[in-house]
Amino acid sequence: MKEAEKNKKIRIYGAGGHSQVIREVLENNGYEVTETFDDKPSGRHYASKNVTAGARENLSEFPHEGHPVIIAVGINAERAEIAGFLKSDFEKAIHHSAIIAPSAKIGEGTVVFAGAIIQPNTVIGKHAIINTAASIDHDNVIGDYAHVSPKAALCGHVEVGEGSHVGVGAVVIPKVKIGKWCTIGAGTVVLKDVPDYCTVVGNPGKIIKRRTPDVKGYNTSNFSNLTFVGSGISSSFSILHFLDQIEGVNSKRKIKISIIDKYPEFHTGIPYGSRSGSSVHLITSLKNFLPEPELSKFLPWLNNNKNWLLDELKKDGGALAKDWVTTHAEKINNNDWENLFIPRRFFGWYIDEKVKTRLEEFKINGLIDVDYITSNVVDLNKKQDGYELMLDNNQSISSEKVVLSVGSLPVKHLWKQGSLIEKPNLLFINNPYEPNLQKVLQNIGSFVANKPERKVNVLIVGANASGLEMLYKLNDIADLKSHVNKFVFLSTQGLLPDAVIDKERKKEYTPFNLQALGDENKITAKMIADATFKDLDYADEISLGAASTVETISRAFGSLLGKLDEGELKKFACEYGNEIGRRQRCAGFHYSKNIDVLKEEHRFDHIAGRFSDLKLDENGEYRLVYLDTASKQDKTYDEPIHVVINCIGSTKLTNDDIPELLKNMIDKEYCKPNDSKIGFKVNEDLEATENLHIVGPLLAGNIFDGKAVWHVEHCGRIIWLSQMLSQKMKEYFYEDSELRKTSP
Repeated sequence: MKEAEKNKKIRIYGAGGHSQVIREVLENNGYEVTETFDDKPSGRHYASKNVTAGARENLSEFPHEGHPVIIAVGINAERAEIAGFLKSDFEKAIHHSAIIAPSAKIGEGTVVFAGAIIQPNTVIGKHAIINTAASIDHDNVIGDYAHVSPKAALCGHVEVGEGSHVGVGAVVIPKVKIGKWCTIGAGTVVLKDVPDYCTVVGNPGKIIKRRTPDVKGYNTSNFSNLTFVGSGISSSFSILHFLDQIEGVNSKRKIKISIIDKYPEFHTGIPYGSRSGSSVHLITSLKNFLPEPELSKFLPWLNNNKNWLLDELKKDGGALAKDWVTTHAEKINNNDWENLFIPRRFFGWYIDEKVKTRLEEFKINGLIDVDYITSNVVDLNKKQDGYELMLDNNQSISSEKVVLSVGSLPVKHLWKQGSLIEKPNLLFINNPYEPNLQKVLQNIGSFVANKPERKVNVLIVGANASGLEMLYKLNDIADLKSHVNKFVFLSTQGLLPDAVIDKERKKEYTPFNLQALGDENKITAKMIADATFKDLDYADEISLGAASTVETISRAFGSLLGKLDEGELKKFACEYGNEIGRRQRCAGFHYSKNIDVLKEEHRFDHIAGRFSDLKLDENGEYRLVYLDTASKQDKTYDEPIHVVINCIGSTKLTNDDIPELLKNMIDKEYCKPNDSKIGFKVNEDLEATENLHIVGPLLAGNIFDGKAVWHVEHCGRIIWLSQMLSQKMKEYFYEDSELRKTSP
């Protein structure tokens, strides 16, 4: 039990007008204010008595120990700075007339004034101000050091970032996210998300000013115990599992976590975030996407949030999105989600909410501090106490441990450089998610609309999930689809991911070649791969698709991997796993149905080959030149191509077009590519070198617990590896339930 709860004694840091309100709340609640401190006692409020100089001028002499403190300073940045250098316990001040739901959580040092309302499931950070008659609806997340002014109204699912100030009488509509250190003017009506460090005024609210962020923040030094570079679901699950590991640890010290991403959206990555939009779907059914126990946690969340989730789907999508909702209306109504290929943005919203809520809980409990940094890490330098991370704005932070979680390698550019190349008769898109899918679709729409005299031909290079998504979205938008004459796929095998399971023939199918290896005493990775390809070739001959064979074949070759020695197992992970995976691609019926319709309309073509070039003909049209898979000869497609979308997949670590950070780490030998050329060598602690950990797709080509890892994009594999990493973090930072004594 805290000392304040025993003796009802407390100290106040700050002697201005704001402190008078806090003092009255405390005294009405039965507290005795024993001391008042201020960094400028001469400027105290006239009603403040016996004010003592604060800690700023002489930090070592300040009486940090003693009764708990409330920082009674109205300026958010100053309150944050003071919280950073005080080594005292902190208390809350909550007016007796405030209405606070039992499920709401309020952090240390936070003050809630008269008439304020805080609804269920809301999380308020530490040292925040919820001012007189402010209304904060359900499921809000209010960051540390934020201030919600008198009579401001925040609707449901609103987020207010660290240090932001919501002015008097401002209104924020549901599900809006306000970034950190923003200012929302008095009376402003906020209708859409606000980036970090912005000032917004008016009705509707408009950004009138942006300022350059200070990457070091206000309340702490630029030193972290643990820094995640990249904030997709690999880092998100690593954070969640780490919090699970340290829950209940009895320690007064905190772990400082920094999360860095070059995009101002955290915890979702490209696939599950806004850059992909709200109307592209999982490539597999939900039950095959998300393993237990996470599936059982996600399903109730889907049930509770499905109305607004479906609204977002229909708002972002077109005819195909509405058809998906109509087709599955009964299952959705009955909360029968497991067999649906749901919009993957649904999972992104879930994981984002879950991580942020858990982080806020641990911040409130004093176990961690979190700093979100929007920047691009371009280099690492190893230091005696960890690493210095160099950012692209010429600033740096230091970290004891670093987790590299940057996702898959970037898309390999097929033709020229740049994410988008526009010519008089050609639009070439090298990255369909740069800056985001919605913007790319708008660019395509503008391009085809400028050619009203004729319809265009669209080439999608790569018959993978990204390619199917692009085809789906191009046909989801009526105005765009109507301008297209033909959709053409180009892929090495000339095969599309399969969607239809033949349940009867699936039972009869037997992978004879793989079964025959079961009787061999000594086998190699190549023997397993060769047998797998023969069994896949046989399935093709009898017209049995991957959806019907993937489970049988995967089980068959998976049972043989245990017979390989470590060297052969690593060879399988590096050389054969992904090659087999490309032959086993499956997709949802909503994607395959779209292709079936196009085939019936004679508007779909699929070429088996590899992209070589685009050549201008005598009419100023671009023609596709490709290496034909069957003949091994260059051929030219017989119709002009007007839009090209590159979906072939990632580059290799051995190429020159990898990100600057990875190139620098390879040059310094902090990280060494393995034979897969898409992953780094790591030890059993998932370290590429001491205190530099890898998680996510860059773990391809490694062996863990006797299991080969050839790709880390399946959610079950991501969860498993993030659990391994979180256990290593717990072992490192905690010894005998106490935090390792490490300081900057």
